[in-house]
Amino acid sequence: MTLTVSVVIPAYNCETTIERALQSAISQTWRPKEVIVIDDASTDKSAAIVRSKAKDSAVPIHIFSNEFNVGPGVSRNRGWAAATGDLVAFLDADDIWHPQKLEVQVPIMESRQSLSMTCHDRTVGREPIWSIVDPSSVIWRELDFRDFLVRNRCATPSVILRRDMRERFNDSLRYAEDYFLWLTITANHGRVLFAENDLVHCANPAYGGAGLSGKLFSMYRSELQAFHKLTQSRALSYRWLPVLYGWGTLKFLVRVLDHRLLRDRLQNASES
Repeated sequence: MTLTVSVVIPAYNCETTIERALQSAISQTWRPKEVIVIDDASTDKSAAIVRSKAKDSAVPIHIFSNEFNVGPGVSRNRGWAAATGDLVAFLDADDIWHPQKLEVQVPIMESRQSLSMTCHDRTVGREPIWSIVDPSSVIWRELDFRDFLVRNRCATPSVILRRDMRERFNDSLRYAEDYFLWLTITANHGRVLFAENDLVHCANPAYGGAGLSGKLFSMYRSELQAFHKLTQSRALSYRWLPVLYGWGTLKFLVRVLDHRLLRDRLQNASES
């Protein structure tokens, strides 16, 4: 059985990057079944660009529009609900996939039917220069619930999961909703696989970037909310909350310091 893939892309005011993201999805060596774009009430030409691209695309491109801006988590859920592929892969409108991303991830999920999710490493910064990947030489590492409690191990555009899973992005979290989903999946379904290959180029770093990842306190607060929700679902014992709250606070302080140091370095560089 050959598994099919639906690609879900939330899009908000991304007219300068959405066509590039779409091209990286439809140009995969393992062709996806469809690309689903959720326009999250954009006020620029994002939706028009998607519709134009859909006219001559070899891969069907479907676009749905939100009446109000609801954020990427809710938008991804809407795309997930519309998906018809066996697997769902997520891509952000300002990111780019390696041409062989699906070729690397789909076969491992075909060979291991109990595997709920795979993800991989990423590159950030300058435009990528992709090298050819031999899928048979990819190093896969197992990650479990405890690994994710330490930190978020998977960037959303690296994740592929099974469409028929009952879990979804939590619509009460505007930030860290992806992290909470990976925690829930590993708590309910066991280990996932992580490939130590850069198969996506992300516009923003894990934190401190220009997008949602740049709102450090909101991310911190949402991570603490995620830990609390895990105790409510009994995936996590309440006795671990003080430890995780302390660890989360420490990570937040390190991120703030790192972000300030980076800002100072960039400012000094621009002045010199």
